[in-house]
Amino acid sequence: MDSLHELHLDVGRPSLTKIAEKSKKTDRDLSRSTIAYLMSEPRLPDFDGMQKLVAVLVELPPVSRPMNLDTTLNRFIALWKEAAKAENSPPPSPLVQELTKTGNAYLKVAAAYQRAEKLEANAVSAAMVATEWEYVAERSDELLGEGHLVAAEARKRADSKRADR
Repeated sequence: MDSLHELHLDVGRPSLTKIAEKSKKTDRDLSRSTIAYLMSEPRLPDFDGMQKLVAVLVELPPVSRPMNLDTTLNRFIALWKEAAKAENSPPPSPLVQELTKTGNAYLKVAAAYQRAEKLEANAVSAAMVATEWEYVAERSDELLGEGHLVAAEARKRADSKRADR
């Protein structure tokens, strides 16, 4: 769920260790591996785990704005339910699939591309930057179609960073 990443960002991108430690203090008891799974698994996260993670993140000192636990948790429960319904829906028609390659797809790829450029500009490790460029290539293939120009450029940049190591 992209919203989990936004919430994580809103509270200052605490480490998995810090989140796990906070969860133990609040009797929510999430391990680092469970948190990593909830934040990175492409499938819908476990309902109880998602609620625990949201509660722990909301209880961390917010960087951008104060948060209300009930309001935030209700928003995530609604998002989770919508995503669960979508998982059970039939796949979109070929026309709808083609249409999703425009608009939102380009915005998502642009956001991923910008993240990779920022990592590169901030002199983050070559391995991390290469991984981010590979992610951009994969998202481009997925959202814009196999072999799209953006994917080719991202792969070229990933290969270049791997060569820098």
